[in-house]
Amino acid sequence: MKKSKNNLIVSIWNAIGIIIIAGFFLYGFMIGGSASLGYCDANAYYVGNHGEYTQVSEIIYHVSYVWEILFWIFIPLTPLGCFLISHIQEKRERKKNRLE
Repeated sequence: MKKSKNNLIVSIWNAIGIIIIAGFFLYGFMIGGSASLGYCDANAYYVGNHGEYTQVSEIIYHVSYVWEILFWIFIPLTPLGCFLISHIQEKRERKKNRLE
């Protein structure tokens, strides 16, 4: 039961990672860039995309910024989760083969 629970947790972790990574690109595409490439000037917020800037609301700017932080956190952690899933499955297969 515990191994199955661990596998489920890692699978959920990977799903969240994929959603965050894909969502970051889709969100950036929809708003016209990312906050880290943009700037804020007084009460005007701009997202940047390769030197082109699009004015957005303050909340859109901050959501973009937080999403980018999550993106950079999950970029290395999602492949790690995939490795853990394969490692867990490999251990199960070895144990199953020993018992047969």
